[in-house]
Amino acid sequence: MKSIAAKIVKVMSECGYVQKQGTNTFHKYNYAMAAGVLEKVNPSLVKHGIAVAALPELVELRDVTTAKGNTERLATMKMTLKLIDSETGEELETIGYGGGQDAGDKAVMKAQTAALKYAWMMALQIATGDDPEADSSTDESADGSGNKNSSAKSNGKKADPEQEAKE
Repeated sequence: MKSIAAKIVKVMSECGYVQKQGTNTFHKYNYAMAAGVLEKVNPSLVKHGIAVAALPELVELRDVTTAKGNTERLATMKMTLKLIDSETGEELETIGYGGGQDAGDKAVMKAQTAALKYAWMMALQIATGDDPEADSSTDESADGSGNKNSSAKSNGKKADPEQEAKE
């Protein structure tokens, strides 16, 4: 496990930040796109001799009713990434979950993309400049000062991984 861990540390040092290039116009926030994460991660994995097998698993697929009364499909995916050191054969696994919703046939693909993105972001500790769980109103009441906590998003909106997966 020593060799693959050392290589992953190198990958982490090269992939510490991904610029937000996607925009959710409905909820008015920016987010890091899956393509941006993969464009950052893949060259570093190759450089350090780490092969990856992505193993998606459908956790749930169900119909949901939207606020407008339409029926859409909601999928939840589990993505296991098996990282393999090409020199030693050592393996390491990491898991990410993602959700996707769509009126057509894209719910599973959206959930798979979100799960892949979040598996990499969590495994490699990739920052995007803010905390998607930040909630300025909760932060304000928790610190009692009325000042927004610096970890809160500037627009006060929460990132919605399922909405992002729709895009």
